[in-house]
Amino acid sequence: MLKSLLQKSSRKKLSTGEEKKDTITVDERAIPMDLVSQAPSVCGKRTRRSFNSIDKTVGQRRKRSAEDLNKLDRRVESRDLISQLPEHIIHHILSLLRDAKDAARTSCLSRRWRQMWTSFSILKYDQDKIQEQEGCLDMSNKQMMFKDFVDNSLKSHLEQKLSIQKLVLHITAYDFTLARHMNRWINVAIKNNMKELDVNVVVKERKHYSLPRTVFAAKSITGLRLHGCKLRSCSDIKLPQLQKLYLRKVRVDQQTIENLISSCPLIEDLRFIYCTGLKDLKVSSLLKLDRVEVHHCHVLTEIIVKAPNLQTFWYRGEKSMPCKVDLVACVSLKRLTLEDANMTDGMFQDQFASLPLLEKLDLSKCNNLKNITISSIRLKKLVLRECKNLMEADIDAPNLFSFVFKGDKMPFSFSNPLSLNEAQFSFGPVHMDSREFRLGDEDALWFARLRELLEKLKHSNDLKLVVRSNKNVIIHENLEEILLPPQSDLKLEIIKPSTGFEKLLDNLLRTSHPEILSIVSSSNSEFPKLVHEKIMHRGENPNCCPYNTQNKCWRHSLKGFKIENFEAAAGKRTSNWIAWLRSSRTVLYQTTSYRLSWDFNEHGRKPKRILC
Repeated sequence: MLKSLLQKSSRKKLSTGEEKKDTITVDERAIPMDLVSQAPSVCGKRTRRSFNSIDKTVGQRRKRSAEDLNKLDRRVESRDLISQLPEHIIHHILSLLRDAKDAARTSCLSRRWRQMWTSFSILKYDQDKIQEQEGCLDMSNKQMMFKDFVDNSLKSHLEQKLSIQKLVLHITAYDFTLARHMNRWINVAIKNNMKELDVNVVVKERKHYSLPRTVFAAKSITGLRLHGCKLRSCSDIKLPQLQKLYLRKVRVDQQTIENLISSCPLIEDLRFIYCTGLKDLKVSSLLKLDRVEVHHCHVLTEIIVKAPNLQTFWYRGEKSMPCKVDLVACVSLKRLTLEDANMTDGMFQDQFASLPLLEKLDLSKCNNLKNITISSIRLKKLVLRECKNLMEADIDAPNLFSFVFKGDKMPFSFSNPLSLNEAQFSFGPVHMDSREFRLGDEDALWFARLRELLEKLKHSNDLKLVVRSNKNVIIHENLEEILLPPQSDLKLEIIKPSTGFEKLLDNLLRTSHPEILSIVSSSNSEFPKLVHEKIMHRGENPNCCPYNTQNKCWRHSLKGFKIENFEAAAGKRTSNWIAWLRSSRTVLYQTTSYRLSWDFNEHGRKPKRILC
C-alpha cells in the first residue's frame, strides 16, 4: 500500500514538472525517499549504516527538543507571576471561592498553589444549602442532619491536621438547642488558631445567638463579623490581633464595646450597622484605624472619633434621633459620606473646615441643609443627593473631577469647573404642564443656571453630554451647541469616554432602551454613521450572549429602527418631542434622529429607571 501511494505521488509530480526525487520529513528533518524505499528489501550494511545515521540524527533532534523544552519550562517558570503573588493575596483569592472543591482546583496552577490551598482552609456552613443538598424533607430531622454534617466535616478537617483560616456559620433556622453546638464548633476553631469568624444568624422572634466568651480571648483572631447575635457584658477582652470588626443587627452592651475598642489596638476597619444598645461611640488611640461606618443605630446620640490616620468615615443616621458627629481630630480623612437629616448648615461648615485633606464628599438626604459653601483645592469627587431643602450650594473646587447630583432642581453653582471630567445630573419632574412642552415659571431660574454651567464647560476637550428625558436620549459630541428640552424631568450625564463612542452607545442602548435616539454632531463626524452601522448590523438572531440567559444585551430586544425625517413630518401630528426636535435647529451642527422599537420577551428585560 505504501509503495502504491509513493508511485502515485511520483507520477503526480512528474505530471506537474516537479523533480522525481521525493522526500519525507522525520522529526522536521528532510530524508531522501530512496533510503526509505530500499528499506524493506535491502538488508546490507549500507542500509543499516543509513538507518543508524537516521537514528542518530533523530536522537540528536530529540535531545535538542528536550533541551528546548527545559529552556521553555525555565522561561515559563521565570514568568509564572501567579506563583509570585504574596501569601495574603493568594489567601484572599481562595477566600472568594465558593467551596473547597473550587479551592482544590487551584492546585493545578503551580506547586506553590498546591501547597497553599491544602494549608489554607475556609470552612463555610450554610444551613439552608446543606439541608437542601442532603435532600432532607423531614423538618424534625433537618437540625440533626445539619449538626452531624458540621461535626463530621470539622472532624475530618482536624484529622488531616489542617489549619482553619476562617469559619463561616450561616444559620437560617436558629433555636436555643443549636446554640451549644455552635459554641462547640467555634471553640474548636479557636483552639486551631482560627483567624476570622463570620456568624450570620437570621433573627426570628427576637432570638439572638449569644457569642461565647472564649471569642473575646482568641489571640489569633484578626477578623470578627457578626450578624443577628448578642454581645453580653464582658470586661476581660484580649484580642491583640483583631483588625476588622463588623457588627450588623447585633444587640450590643455599651461597656463591652468600649472594652473592645480599648483592648484592640490594631483595629483598621470598624462598622456598626443597625445595632441596638449603643448610646454613644467614642473612638480614640487607634493609630491604625482606616475606616469607620455607622448606619442606623437607633439610640445613638453621639459619635466622637479621634483617629489621626482615619481615611474613610460613613454615617447614616435616624431622622427621629439627632446624633452629634465630631471628626475634628481626624485630620487625615479623605472620604466622607453623611446621610443626616438633622445636620444644620453650621454643623456641616464646622465639620468640613476641619478636614483639609478631604478628596470625596457625599451628602445624601441631608434635609436640614439650606445654604452651604464647599471650597477646597483637594476635593476631587462630590455627591449631592436628595437634599430636599437645599437652596444654595456654592462650589469652589478647582480640582473637582467628578460630580453627581440628584434632586428636584438645581441649587448649586460652580466657580471654576474646568477640571470636571464626569458629571451626572438627575432632575425630578416639578411644575410640568403636560399640555405644553415647556417649563413652569418657577423652574426657569435653575434651568438657566444649568445652561450657564454647560456654557462654562464647552471649551473642555473631549467632554460628551448625554441628555435623557423620559424615553428619549440626545448625545452631544461636544458642548459647543446644546439641545436641552424644556422639561424638568431631565437626566444629564457629562462624560469623557476613554473607551470611545462604541462603548458609550452600548451602555446607552443597554440601560435606557430609548424610543428616540438623537445625535448632535458636526457635519464631518463619523458618529452618526457608526450608530447606523451598529444598529443595522446587529443581526436577526444575535449570538453575542450565549451564556447569559437572564439579562441579554440590547441586540436581542431591538426589533426595528428608522431615521426620522423632520421635513416629511412637517405639518403632521407628531409627539411633543419630535415637534421640539424639528423646531430646534442647530446652527453649527446637524441633528440625526432614530426611532427605535423594542420587544421585551424572555431574552430581554425591561430596563430599570436609571438613577444617578
